[in-house]
Amino acid sequence: MKAIRMYQCGGPEVLKVEDMEKPIPGMHEVLLKVQAIGVNYAEVQQRKGTYPFPVPLPAVLGQWAEVVGQVAEAGEGVTNVEIGRSVIAQVPQGAYAEYVVVPSSMLLPVPHRLNLVQSAALLTQGQTAYHTLKSVGRIQPGETVLIHAAAGGVGSLAIQIARRMKAGKIIATASAPAKLELALSLGADAAINYSEPDWAKQVLECTGGKGADLILEMVGGDILQGSLQVLAPFGRLIYFGSASAVNEKWDRADLVKLLENKSIIGFNIAHFLTSRPESAKAGLEHLYEMISADQLKPVVRHILPLEQAAEAHRLLESRQTVGTIVLKP
Repeated sequence: MKAIRMYQCGGPEVLKVEDMEKPIPGMHEVLLKVQAIGVNYAEVQQRKGTYPFPVPLPAVLGQWAEVVGQVAEAGEGVTNVEIGRSVIAQVPQGAYAEYVVVPSSMLLPVPHRLNLVQSAALLTQGQTAYHTLKSVGRIQPGETVLIHAAAGGVGSLAIQIARRMKAGKIIATASAPAKLELALSLGADAAINYSEPDWAKQVLECTGGKGADLILEMVGGDILQGSLQVLAPFGRLIYFGSASAVNEKWDRADLVKLLENKSIIGFNIAHFLTSRPESAKAGLEHLYEMISADQLKPVVRHILPLEQAAEAHRLLESRQTVGTIVLKP
């Protein structure tokens, strides 16, 4: 099989296309023939060596990444798994490959109303959008939600989900006019270019000076600092990434801003899904319900062959993409 392997951390050029032996499923595991791979910023951080959980090298890239695959083989002890069925799975390690081994307990069905490429956006990015809003964000009807990087894979889904959860006002930020237009078309009430120096002031103007009750933040750096300024009293800021690659430093002034009963909550989707499998299953079922009711549709506009994984990373880092990037073996 072909796989994307890295021997050292660095730029996209460290990703090498190699021929490898197919993995063999062990006890309670299945072998999947991969049909689509959802590309997430976490893999960019794994490649650069900035991911919170370092990947031992050399390694096939894709720690806890999402794939859609067809069940090819079942290991010993596996029951009630249909050979040939397409499933969604989060792969513990080595997702960037034509075949992967996954614990059978982590297999989830592909929604009937979605094609395989769209399904690749659901497990990591869809669940991140859902649980940052619902499980840890505890969104309430009528609340104002600020969604950063709103044209990305998580952001584009979060706008649609927040609308279904009866958010009072959805404010989206992005870095280009076309991305702002996409956010508005998905249901945002206001769209602000966060590369403009007064973006935080614009958020306050949109909220009558109150700020946002719930903020989804994965950019970091100056955007995180501005988000603290526009977080409303009793508001929650869900911090689930740092695409800016800035090492955050919290000083006393930052903590003083929290004295109005504000909360900063860290969120990691891989830890959440593995430590709370019942919540993961319930979240995916709710996503399926929204899809069945035509209330949610993943945005996938960038589909590349597996061999172009390095190019997929370049596109993601350059912020030239909207929605989810998918690799197809």
